[in-house]
Amino acid sequence: MNKELNRAYWMLADTELPIAKDLTYKDSFAAHFKHGLLFNEKLMISDAQAVNCANFRALLNESEEFKQLMSKDLLSIAVRDPLGTSECHRLTQVRDAFQKENKCNMAQDQFLSDIDLDFVNNNCEIIPYTYSSLRENYTKSIIEIFNSKNAQQVFGDDIQSLLIERLLIESERDQGLGRVFLHKNFESDLKDIGKHDIWLKHQKEIIRFSDAPYITGIPKILNTNPIYSPLHQSSFDLAYPKEPKIIEKSSSIEIATNLNLSSYEKALSKLMPEDILYIRDSLEFKEYQKKIKYGVSSESSLESTLDVLISYQNLIDQYIIKRHLGLKTSKQFKGKRFLEPIRKVSQEGGVFALGLALTDSISGGALSIANFFVSELIDRQSTLSDQNIAREKYKLQVSIESSKNNSKIKAQHITNDTSNETIYTSLGKF
Repeated sequence: MNKELNRAYWMLADTELPIAKDLTYKDSFAAHFKHGLLFNEKLMISDAQAVNCANFRALLNESEEFKQLMSKDLLSIAVRDPLGTSECHRLTQVRDAFQKENKCNMAQDQFLSDIDLDFVNNNCEIIPYTYSSLRENYTKSIIEIFNSKNAQQVFGDDIQSLLIERLLIESERDQGLGRVFLHKNFESDLKDIGKHDIWLKHQKEIIRFSDAPYITGIPKILNTNPIYSPLHQSSFDLAYPKEPKIIEKSSSIEIATNLNLSSYEKALSKLMPEDILYIRDSLEFKEYQKKIKYGVSSESSLESTLDVLISYQNLIDQYIIKRHLGLKTSKQFKGKRFLEPIRKVSQEGGVFALGLALTDSISGGALSIANFFVSELIDRQSTLSDQNIAREKYKLQVSIESSKNNSKIKAQHITNDTSNETIYTSLGKF
């Protein structure tokens, strides 16, 4: 796996989230997925999510636009590698195993379909992971969490020491720890040594601590930047403890920064796959990726990161306005998928016409024109000055806010020395 690539583990496909399992949120799921692609080099989901996320499967079967985003350049699937030989299971095999275990989050006919799963398997990047690496990470993380100051404050010194002792004994006996032990068998273990009262008093906290390494397992072992919802936040706070560092410069700021990556859900829904590819090909996108890749380490880097983010967000805003007012090319076109609207004076009749140009800058003119539309009005709408962009942005914002669907996608980007995290605070409504 190329570790230099900024893969982001997209946990909004977690089957426990309403946005992932409730079909009434299907459009919101798609909009958040597009948003993720606009702010990360590549997204990653797990094989379990690819198989058992109801809205992911529904969009694959119902939306040709969403299927076009299934690409090795855009999406990785972390797939179990049972023997550690990089011979990963097919997603249909993962689905069959889930079927035997009665783990199904959708209608049976949708769940048992092979076509969409094979499509993802064949078109997305497959990244192997092993059960042994997950178990090793789970064991190490459990011991660290139960050893933490957080656990000490919850349990007190004596109970904390006892719990760690029992966990180490179980780890040696079973060559590692498993979630089943923490959720179920830990109770009988404590009962056997006459400490059942500890379980009765602290069951909720023990299970909460045990869930954190399970939820954060894949992003940790595959070294990916996690993207998650408020439902996951406490687990990430436990599994990724942050020690705020202060930068001594003209003023004190924390390395961890909150970059609000917000946009309107309805506006993002207007973006087609070719639009997303076009934006990702921009200098602004590439500069933003460079800034966030290794974290913010100084006040000046924080300021320059914010500058780049503002520039990139403005590009997205302007593009959405153009997308709202302009024209798009047909699917039959084999060149660059998005074509900028331009004006040209036809040599034949001297009339104003709107053409579709292959690039932003035109040299030679006539050979770059794909189609003509005798409409000066459309042309004026499509060729927008900065002042017009601001005006149209305001109009579009007012239009969206006055509509029934005026939800915002809000995300906070937190960066430190070891990882970049993005939390989608907009999912609190789901």
